[in-house]
Amino acid sequence: MNKLNKIKIHFVGIGGIGMSGIAELMHDLGYQVQGSDININSNIERLKKRGIKFFKGHNKNNIKKISALVFSSAIKKNNPELLESERLSIPQITRADMLGELMKFKKSIAVAGSHGKTTTTSLVGSMFDNAKFDPTIINGGIINSYSKNNRFGRGEWMIVEADESDGSFLRLPHQINIITNIDKEHLDYYKSKKNLILAFRNFINNIPFYGYSIVCNDNLHLRELSKKIKTRKIITYSMNQNSDVRIYLIKKHKSYSEFSLYFKKNVIKQMQGKLKFKTTLIGDHNILNATAAIIASLIAKVPIQKIKYSLKTFQGVKRRFSFLGKINKASIYDDYAHHPSEIKASYEIAKQISRKKIIVIFQPHRYSRTNILFNDFISILRKINILYVLDIYPAGEKPIKNINSINLVKTINKKNKNSFYLDKKNNLNITLKSFFDDDNTIIFMGAGSVTNMAHNLFTK
Repeated sequence: MNKLNKIKIHFVGIGGIGMSGIAELMHDLGYQVQGSDININSNIERLKKRGIKFFKGHNKNNIKKISALVFSSAIKKNNPELLESERLSIPQITRADMLGELMKFKKSIAVAGSHGKTTTTSLVGSMFDNAKFDPTIINGGIINSYSKNNRFGRGEWMIVEADESDGSFLRLPHQINIITNIDKEHLDYYKSKKNLILAFRNFINNIPFYGYSIVCNDNLHLRELSKKIKTRKIITYSMNQNSDVRIYLIKKHKSYSEFSLYFKKNVIKQMQGKLKFKTTLIGDHNILNATAAIIASLIAKVPIQKIKYSLKTFQGVKRRFSFLGKINKASIYDDYAHHPSEIKASYEIAKQISRKKIIVIFQPHRYSRTNILFNDFISILRKINILYVLDIYPAGEKPIKNINSINLVKTINKKNKNSFYLDKKNNLNITLKSFFDDDNTIIFMGAGSVTNMAHNLFTK
């Protein structure tokens, strides 16, 4: 610890969910950690309370006497701190490479997929924690039981969310991986679905010969990959296909789910036949996520009673259909869904629990995603009872001609007249006021600033 304390690491964009988790973990390991960002958010407030130095804004003077500089793919090449570190010959490390360095010293499980990886990572972490494995966890969302997105552990296992958005997940050393699904996502980086699928194929092939890849057979792309790859140990799970682990007897309730798993013989040592589970999670997609976590935990020899306890007590992840409270009779939820498949999954949960109308306030995320998946967005959004669409959250992107929320709503209205565009001038409290006096379900969806709007309903 004394040696590490002499090493000062600077994080450019330390407020990002991935960056903040690694920064906090390195602080816990004993490194001197500091960082900069344009704005202050809850991640930065948490780091400041831990004693991590923060600079508001990016400036070359922020990196005096540092040992190394960490940056994410969101940081532009002309960033003054990057340029100054190059001038001073200070080592630069990408976020993924820094995570990879930390993973080298542990047995690691990497959780990937277009959707569901944050919840699945949290589930695996919970199972390992309850089994007293003392795991290290790096997640892409705030784990409610920890009120942060990471956990420092001294045990031999590390569980990480593997981000495929920029291809960097291929640089993470690990022994077990989970792939929840492959969907049309991050095509702004991959350029084609073929390249995206190839990246996941390489991800599976990157595990060592003694490793395991756990994949969802209900996903067409993963089903095809599992048939093609013969040189790695692949365990498949599904609801509808012939798999190594099959889900059946699903019982859906308002606040929990029950399901059974059938394990084929010799897939996992000392595990075969039927097992029943109960979980606080609802929705078919979450039962799939839970199954993947169960398989990974069994491979690592987590006792089955600890797995069952973890599922029954799991507190979830922030912004994954999070209940914020009630305004009069209406229930308000905050959800990260920003891809058509995620919106569909969250809407299915809403239909399962709602008593009256379902009202969705949706904020599209990125012009490129809205453009590439325009028809997919229309297909799901037109099914929603009552829909309000906010302006597109740019996430640093430049506008694309004719790709905007007004045109999105115009197209939806051809099938559903209960869809409305909301500009910045609209007062949400006034817009939603008529829905507060009944047992309606109001959901804020999106990966941008829409979460702040949801929370602001309770402060006015």
